Amino acid sequence: MKTFANLYVPELRPNREWLTLQRFVVTAVSLIAVFVVAWLVLKFIAGQQQAAFVASVTQANQIEVQLRQRQAALEQALNDSSLNEELESVQHRLTLRQRLLVQMQQLTGRNSVSFSQLLVDLAAADEHAIWLHRILLQDQALTLQGVTLEPQQLPAWLADFSQYPTLKDRPFGVFELRDEGERGLRFTVGHLQHSRDVQAVSGSMQ
Repeated sequence: MKTFANLYVPELRPNREWLTLQRFVVTAVSLIAVFVVAWLVLKFIAGQQQAAFVASVTQANQIEVQLRQRQAALEQALNDSSLNEELESVQHRLTLRQRLLVQMQQLTGRNSVSFSQLLVDLAAADEHAIWLHRILLQDQALTLQGVTLEPQQLPAWLADFSQYPTLKDRPFGVFELRDEGERGLRFTVGHLQHSRDVQAVSGSMQ
């Protein structure tokens, strides 16, 4: 019977070094190349950011210069006495015109509504024996002129004014009657404010 003995034990086998000089050199060169590439990329990115920052700063400086120029021009314009006086004059005239426009609108609107309602109420208070020839309305002053063939109807006709909003409580300080024969009795019932106008119209009719 044969017996074999293995005398090539692991301790006698040669050890193979993993980190050799060649591998070290290759690894070192690779790492350096990676670092160089990364550095170049970072430098490129930083260069772009720096250029963008410089452009932003330049644009901001230009805007600031333009703003200062405009502020200086505005201050110069505001300090111009003639321009300020002209501006104040224009604003004053504009204010006066606006006030006048508002007053005219209020007056025109109030008078138009009052006069139209007045005509409605006069029509409602109509008396067949009385004919109106003239109606004068200025603010709250009312004057009526007309002719009647039945003078006795005038008091009743005027008394009926209390039933209508635009006719009641009217201060009639002028009351004139003129007999014109066959043409009837000419009457004037009105406000003292219109006395001169009434006299002028009456004189022109004679």
